Amino acid sequence: MIDGTERPIQRPKEQQKQKNHYSGKKKRHTRKHLIMTDENKRVLVLSLITRG
Repeated sequence: MIDGTERPIQRPKEQQKQKNHYSGKKKRHTRKHLIMTDENKRVLVLSLITRG
């Protein structure tokens, strides 16, 4: 199974980084990752930070 998740981070000081990391859905600053798991819910792959 492949899924996306958002992990909270501390608010960046730079204005541009704040804009890049703000999640309107979660109403906080986050980093976005893609996760691949097996049928036993073990994490097989945790991607690098994605933008989007």
